[in-house]
Amino acid sequence: MNFFSLSILLVASILLQGCGGSADNASPPAANTDLTAESVIETAGPVADSFVFEADRFADIRILRYQIPGFEELTLQQKKLLYFLSQAGMSGRDITWDQNFKHNLRIRRTLEEIVRHYPGDRTTADFTSFLTYAKRVWFANGIHHHYSSNKFLPEFSSDYLRQLVLESAPTATFPLDAGQSLEQLLSMLEPIIFDPTVAPKKVNTSADVDMITASAVNFYEGVTEAEVIAYYDKMIDKNDTTPVSYGLNSKLFK
Repeated sequence: MNFFSLSILLVASILLQGCGGSADNASPPAANTDLTAESVIETAGPVADSFVFEADRFADIRILRYQIPGFEELTLQQKKLLYFLSQAGMSGRDITWDQNFKHNLRIRRTLEEIVRHYPGDRTTADFTSFLTYAKRVWFANGIHHHYSSNKFLPEFSSDYLRQLVLESAPTATFPLDAGQSLEQLLSMLEPIIFDPTVAPKKVNTSADVDMITASAVNFYEGVTEAEVIAYYDKMIDKNDTTPVSYGLNSKLFK
């Protein structure tokens, strides 16, 4: 979950508590309780009988839906605030994707164009594997696992991806650079998506590696860990009792 989504949930929680809409409808789970769909259903009260909590399940991901008791009792001003917070979250979404990995946005837009426009058979095992991969990418805000930070690999071939792109091409709008062909786009994306040695880990904090060059995050390019430390050491005023966060939301490169 990124900062924008977390902010929305926190504000929503405050608003709902303010209107008295949450405490009377469900008992909070005990400390250290595993919040599975079943445990949520058990504590959610009688209304849960007709509410579908599980929206989807794929790979190691389970998507749950939540009721928002008391939402209808919010004022119009409070509902507007939640709406605009959700729009702010959507605006920040692409920033998160780009920061997670340099090629995430291009990959996401390619996958989305296939989902929208592919005219072929969507009932095959290959297409099911493709859709699972797309969902994993959407959920993780990129091609690296949201917990382990490892790149997850598709369970379909690069040839199948090529087929999906080319057959979708007549109606799709793929993220091409100026003068770039579909073949060139595919040649660029295939090793990034399918080669386990390319950008294998989003954040690598192992003691025996250069954490900057070994991590796929898009905050640095063409620099080493030692160079990054030296660069910011020159900027930091160690006598400043309220220093700014140097490097926050920026990219460092030569």
